[in-house]
Amino acid sequence: MADGKRVGIVELARLLELSTYTVSRALNGHSDVADETRKRVLATAREVGYTPNALARTLRRGRADAVAFLLTPSPAGLVDSYFLPLLTGLDAVLAPAGYALLVAGAAPDEHEIETLRRLVEGRRVDAVILTRVRVDDPRAAYLRRQGFPFAMLGRDGDRPETPFVDADHRASGRIATAWLTARGHRRIALINTPAQVNGSRQRLLGWQEGMAEAGLAADPAWHRCGDYTAESGCAATRALLALSPRPTAILCGNDEMAFGAAGAVRNAGLSVGRDVSIIGCDDIPIAVMATPPLTTFRTSLRPFGETLARQVLALLRGETPPSQLGVPELVERGSAGPAPAD
Repeated sequence: MADGKRVGIVELARLLELSTYTVSRALNGHSDVADETRKRVLATAREVGYTPNALARTLRRGRADAVAFLLTPSPAGLVDSYFLPLLTGLDAVLAPAGYALLVAGAAPDEHEIETLRRLVEGRRVDAVILTRVRVDDPRAAYLRRQGFPFAMLGRDGDRPETPFVDADHRASGRIATAWLTARGHRRIALINTPAQVNGSRQRLLGWQEGMAEAGLAADPAWHRCGDYTAESGCAATRALLALSPRPTAILCGNDEMAFGAAGAVRNAGLSVGRDVSIIGCDDIPIAVMATPPLTTFRTSLRPFGETLARQVLALLRGETPPSQLGVPELVERGSAGPAPAD
C-alpha cells in the first residue's frame, strides 16, 4: 500500500468485500472457492502487497513445516566444509516430506539457549538437530525438559531415549594408534577437538587404549585440544615439536587441524610423512589434494544427514527411531608412514 503499512488478511478481506474465511481459503488454494473469486483474491493480494502472517498460520496448523539444524560455529565460520554433505543429505530427505531446513548458528555461551528458546517456544520449527554435542549438553537438557523432538549428530552421554548419529571416535582413536604403533611409532600425540565435546572424550579414550595395548604410556603432555581450525592445529603442533623427545606421529581430531599440523612440521624444517606422520579425521574433499595427501578417517556424512532426517520424521510421527554408530574408514595416503630411524 502507498503508506507502507503491512496489509493483513482482515484489511484484504475488507478491500474485496469478502469474509476473511473466504479470502483465507482462496489464498490457500481450497477447491470450494470459485475460480473467479480465487483469481480476484490473488490479484488484489499482489496489488496491495499482502503477505501472510507465518506465525499465525503456524499456530492454526499446529506445525511450522521446518526443522532447525543448530550449528556450533567454529572460529573459521558458521558453516565449514565438513557440514556441506551432511546438509545435502538432510535436505534430500526433509524436502520431499514437506519440511524446510533452517540452519541456525549459536556459539556455546549464554546466548545459545536463548537462540534455541526462540526457535522452540516461538514455534518456528517442528524439530531440532544438534551438532558438536557436548557432554551433559545444556541444549539437549532444555529440549528434553520441553518434550521437544530432536536428534543429535553426536552423543551427550548414555541416554538411549534420544536418537543420534555418530562416528565411533573411540574406535578411530584406537585404530589410528594401532596403525602407527604397527609401523614402529612409540611417541604418538593427539591434537583433539574441544575437550567438552563428547567425541573428543571418546577419541581420547581410544588413543589411551591404543597406547596401552602397545605397552606404551599415553603421556598427558602429548595430548592437546584445538578449536577445529588449522591455526589451532598449527599452534598445538609447535608446542609438541618443542618437547624433548618430540612425537613422531600426530593424530588430529579433524582435517583442518591436521592441515595446520602439517604446516607447523614443514615450518620446523621437517618432512610430513617421514619425520612426523599426521593422521586427520573426516576426509573432507581437499584432504586428497594436500601436500602430501592426508591420511585420514572417512565418515560418510551425506548418509549421516539422511539418517538424521529420517530420525526426525519418525519422531514427528510419534515413533522412537534407532540410533546409529558407525566406525570410520582409515584412508591411507602420504602424510603418515613408518617411524623415522632414531
